[in-house]
Amino acid sequence: MSRALRCLHPRVAGLAVCFVVAALVACSNSTSSPVAPIRSGPTSPTPVPSATPIASATPIASARPSATPVGPSPTPSATPVAVNCTTPTTPVSATGGTVTANTANFSETFGAGAFSSTANVVLNDVPQGNLPAPLARSHFEHRDAARRPLFTQGAGNTYVVALCTSFGGATLNSSASLAGSAGIVPSSIPAGTQLNIAINQSSTWVDVGTATVGAGGTFTSSIPTAELPEIAQAGTYLVYEPAAGSSTIAVDLGFALIADDGTAPTVSGLQFVQIEGPTGNALPTPTTTYFPIPDADDLDGEGLTPDAQHGSVVDGGNLVYFYSGIPQHAFVLSPNTVDITNYGADGDSIVSLPGGDQVVASGNGAQLAVISGILAGSPAVSDTINNPGATDDRDGLVISNDGKTMLSRGESGLDVWAVAPVAAHAGSTGTGTTSFSFTLKATLTTTVPTPFGEDGRDEMAISPVDSSRALVAGSDAGGNPEIVLLTGLPNSPTVSVLHPRLPAVTHRKRQRVAREPSTHRAPLFSLTPSGASILYAVAITPDGTTAYVSSDVGVITLSGVNTGTLAQVGTPYAPTVFAGAGMTEPFVFEGAPSLGVLPDGKYLVEVVDSDGDVGPTGSTDSTQGDGILITVPIGAGHALGAPVGQLNQVVTTFNDQIIFH
Repeated sequence: MSRALRCLHPRVAGLAVCFVVAALVACSNSTSSPVAPIRSGPTSPTPVPSATPIASATPIASARPSATPVGPSPTPSATPVAVNCTTPTTPVSATGGTVTANTANFSETFGAGAFSSTANVVLNDVPQGNLPAPLARSHFEHRDAARRPLFTQGAGNTYVVALCTSFGGATLNSSASLAGSAGIVPSSIPAGTQLNIAINQSSTWVDVGTATVGAGGTFTSSIPTAELPEIAQAGTYLVYEPAAGSSTIAVDLGFALIADDGTAPTVSGLQFVQIEGPTGNALPTPTTTYFPIPDADDLDGEGLTPDAQHGSVVDGGNLVYFYSGIPQHAFVLSPNTVDITNYGADGDSIVSLPGGDQVVASGNGAQLAVISGILAGSPAVSDTINNPGATDDRDGLVISNDGKTMLSRGESGLDVWAVAPVAAHAGSTGTGTTSFSFTLKATLTTTVPTPFGEDGRDEMAISPVDSSRALVAGSDAGGNPEIVLLTGLPNSPTVSVLHPRLPAVTHRKRQRVAREPSTHRAPLFSLTPSGASILYAVAITPDGTTAYVSSDVGVITLSGVNTGTLAQVGTPYAPTVFAGAGMTEPFVFEGAPSLGVLPDGKYLVEVVDSDGDVGPTGSTDSTQGDGILITVPIGAGHALGAPVGQLNQVVTTFNDQIIFH
């Protein structure tokens, strides 16, 4: 039964500058009743207004009509009008600068060092009728063993602006950012919507980045990444809103989202931690905002669509909550909840399906609950997924970025599911409709290790660029740490096993306690026997080549995720930090229950309980915890460097569930 939620007015922080990685995802947008964030750190560095959220009573499906659909029609003429990309020119020196387009509707900004010397930059508008290629191409090109998305297909694509830019023969050393002036985005596209940026290459469009719609019809492009460099060369570019359900790019806001899992003293909710600044570099002291979820308790699993527009969270009381607004730093909590008590005794994990209108939740029962109708404001369990053999311990879930592979896991084994979009139809519960099918392809038992903990991701990770590959960590039958690489997913899973080389453990370690039903409220500590080790969490780099596994002796680096031959690289990474300003007692950073890599591939982030070295403020409304977060640079060969960012008093989670975007 749903609980009534207390809705507050929003306190809107800045529109996050975002950046991108290649992944097949679905994109949609929704808003509901906002909940005021509680700030426990500095504000976001670049605040701008956000749009007023649409009332929850408004059907989201009708909130975003296509303003100017572009797809197979209209197509350009056989001989489109030539586009002038030679004049007028604007000089930009080596110190950088901003160039305004000939129409004054958009501008291009270059950072210091973008050019080695002064360049003559041209930035001109390209009318939609003069575009040099049709707008409905969709295929993939292979580059460095990664699948790079091209322009998304569909008549629902909405043209925003096209442009050509040139640099007078000068070499552009770093990507330029793009910004649209007020009114350039059609009024039917609300603030917060993800736009895609594509370049015309070989008579087709290639997606190279994203932009986010701001207030008043403006837009701002994202921070570039190695995989999607955005404006990185002269050429003709297109900014468009992809057709609903067809977006191909996952955004990266440079943040961590941490469910407090009962560790905040007096409230429950999500802690938003901004890891990177507007330039894409790590903040020495990350900023933080707390998003409370009234009445929630024991938050055990989080879900977020790859475009970061729609999220969900499940608590140990079997209630599922829904939220949006993360890209705008304006947390919008839906007043609607779903009770999954009929599907288990303890809500454990959740994943968001492409588009954000459906999620799959585990209540630690014999069935997984498929919830639909989220965007329309009427979420309900519309379908169920039967765990094989009526097993009731599938308390860990992960889904691939392209939405094609889902893994469910517990102590008795791991299930591999093929997920596919289907025509909307009535689900098995008789309530609502479902638009996805779930086909069991394999149940792995003795060939996969047993997880140490449970809930959240349950020590599983699927490659961000290849949904046929996943990494799973745990213990073998003898209690030894074991990591397996799964390939051939979902149809023909193959298991490769690696036992990492780990040093003996001779000092105090954080230990997980029995989790049923909620006895894990406070962390316990004990002396781990010498030689024993525990694996807590797994993350795979955005290029799909390398994995990081958290253990009680530090982070293990593994190569060969993309080749099929795992190999441990070096020794576990366990830097020494100081828990607080002025403190001289060193703190060895190891035993992180959750970790992740930001989608630009530049930083690894992990959080560890400080064992009392830092603590909450003790305030009656405290939202702070006892954790320490560090930002670790990833260098050549995916080597981990000394921490470049640290934040104390963050909330911690007892399982692998922190979201990084």
